[in-house]
Amino acid sequence: MSKGHPRKTPGRGSPAARDSERAKAAGGPARKENVANAPRALQFTLLNWALLVGAAITLVAGYGALASSSPLLSTVVAPILLVGAYVVLIPLGLIL
Repeated sequence: MSKGHPRKTPGRGSPAARDSERAKAAGGPARKENVANAPRALQFTLLNWALLVGAAITLVAGYGALASSSPLLSTVVAPILLVGAYVVLIPLGLIL
């Protein structure tokens, strides 16, 4: 027997005791039903991947336009491309 404090067991009315009693009555570990009903990880379809790849291409084009020396590309086209990628394509790729 080890020296020190005696091991505490949950009291009859404690939440841990109630969970273990429920688990014994159900024949399995406590709160297992929550795991079975939990949503699965993100499942991307071809549409999701197409939108995300389109967003990546639009981002590269937007940053390329931003780095250009043309005033029209860097002040008009680049912001449109970047906002379109960040605000439209990436959220749609993640949501749909």
